[in-house]
Amino acid sequence: MNQKQRKIDSFFDSEIAIVGIPFRVFDLLFIAAIFALSIAIRIYLYPIESADYYGFLSPWMEEIRRLGAWNSLGVEISNYPSAYMYLMSLVSGLQDTLAALKTISVVCDYSAAIAVFAIVYEITKNKNKAILGMVVLMLCPTVVLNSAYWCQCDVIYSSFVLWALYFFFKEDSRLCCIFMGIAICFKLQAVFILPFLIIMWLVRRTIKLRHMLYIPLVYSVVQIPAIIAGRSVKDMLLFYVSQAETYSWGTLNYPNIYAFLHEDMPNMHHAVELSSTGVLMSVCFLGIMAFYIYSKKDEIAFDSNILITLALFTVGFVVYTMPHMHERYGFLIDLIAIVYAVLRPKKLPVLAGFIFTSVICSMPYLVGVEIFKLSTMALIQGALLVYVGYDLYIQITKNSCHT
Repeated sequence: MNQKQRKIDSFFDSEIAIVGIPFRVFDLLFIAAIFALSIAIRIYLYPIESADYYGFLSPWMEEIRRLGAWNSLGVEISNYPSAYMYLMSLVSGLQDTLAALKTISVVCDYSAAIAVFAIVYEITKNKNKAILGMVVLMLCPTVVLNSAYWCQCDVIYSSFVLWALYFFFKEDSRLCCIFMGIAICFKLQAVFILPFLIIMWLVRRTIKLRHMLYIPLVYSVVQIPAIIAGRSVKDMLLFYVSQAETYSWGTLNYPNIYAFLHEDMPNMHHAVELSSTGVLMSVCFLGIMAFYIYSKKDEIAFDSNILITLALFTVGFVVYTMPHMHERYGFLIDLIAIVYAVLRPKKLPVLAGFIFTSVICSMPYLVGVEIFKLSTMALIQGALLVYVGYDLYIQITKNSCHT
C-alpha cells in the first residue's frame, strides 16, 4: 500500500512545462477539475433569459438576421459599439442565439482568468498564488452571473484590460496600450483604468506617451468594417460621445455617491447640474492624487503591491464619484481586487466586500428584488474604497525613502 502511494505521489509531483512554467501533474489536474466544474456551473445557467437579453440582445439579433450579417453592420441597430456587433453578426447564423452570446462572454471569462494567472505569476513568480487567482476568477460570483446568467459582455473589455495590465507589469508599453485600445473598442468603461496609466506615465513606469497613441489608433482601425458597410465616419469615431448623452441619471443602481442624493431618477434634484459638477470634482481629485504621487516619485519605491493597490483605488474612485454609472460598472473593480487579495491574502475581506456589493446591486435586475437600499450599499462601497485608499497611503509611506 505504501509503495503504491509513493508511485502516485511520484506521478502527481512529476512536472510538465507550459510556456516555460513548470506545472506539477497535480496542479494541472486541479486546474482541469476546477475548469470543468466552472463550465458545468455556467451551463446550468445558460437557459436563463435575463430581461436585458429579452428586451435588447434578442431583438438586436433578430434585426441582424433580417438585414444579413454584413449589411447589419452598416446601420445603427443597438447602443453597443461596433466591436461587439461584429461578434453578434459572427454568431447570427447559429440557431441558439442565447447560448451563442453567452458563450462569447464565457470564453472571455477564461481569458480573464488566464490573464490573472499571468499577472500574479509575473509579479510573484509564485505558481500556487497564480493558480489561486485564476481559480478565484473562474468561480467569482460576479463573473459567473454577468456572463452565464445575465448574458452581459463586461468581461470582454475587462479581460483585455487585464491583459493590458499584464503587459504593463512586463514593462511592454506598446502592447499594454494596444490591448487598452482593444478594450475600449468593446466598452467605454475600459477608460476607468486610464487614470492609473496616466499616473504611471508621470512617474516613468512602463507607459510611454507615444505608445498611448495606439489607443485611438486601434479604436479607429476597428471601426473600418462598419464604415465600409455603410456607417458614417463621424458616427463611428464619435460613438461614445453620443452614447454618454443617453442617461441623465446620477446612478443607475450603482452604489456611488449619487445614491445618497437619490440621483437614481432622471430630472430629479438637478441631475444634469450635479452630474456635470461630479465629473469636474472627480477630475480635480484625480489630479490632486496624480500631483501627490508625482511629487514623491523620487522617494517612493513603486513595488507591485503599491501599483495594484493604486490601480484598484483609481478604478474604484472613478466609478464611485462619476455619474451615470450602471450597476455593472464595478465589474473591473472586482477583477482587480482578485489580484489585490491574492498578492496579500490578508486583504481577502476587501475582495469579499466588493463582490458582495456587486452581487447585491445586481439583484434588482436579475431577480427583481432589492435586498438592501442603494444608499446602504453605497455606504459599504465607500467604506471599502476608503480602506483601499488608506492602505495605499500606508504603503506609500512605508516605501518612501526620504533624502
